[in-house]
Amino acid sequence: MSDEPQTPSDACLRCGAELHSLGATALRTGGSGGAWKLIFGELAELGEGTMNVEMLACPRCRRLELRLPKRG
Repeated sequence: MSDEPQTPSDACLRCGAELHSLGATALRTGGSGGAWKLIFGELAELGEGTMNVEMLACPRCRRLELRLPKRG
């Protein structure tokens, strides 16, 4: 059993206020940028992929949190 306090899953990890969902979005992962993209163009993006995350905002401390979306 853990001694750490438990917080509700929809509570801000910093201040404890209720988080508001901003919906899900796809984040780009991998690939290259900057000069590599300038030199190699679209070839620099061969290792690129996407990851779906849910964005949550705290109205009190104005922090943004990301978490994996719930599977339907």
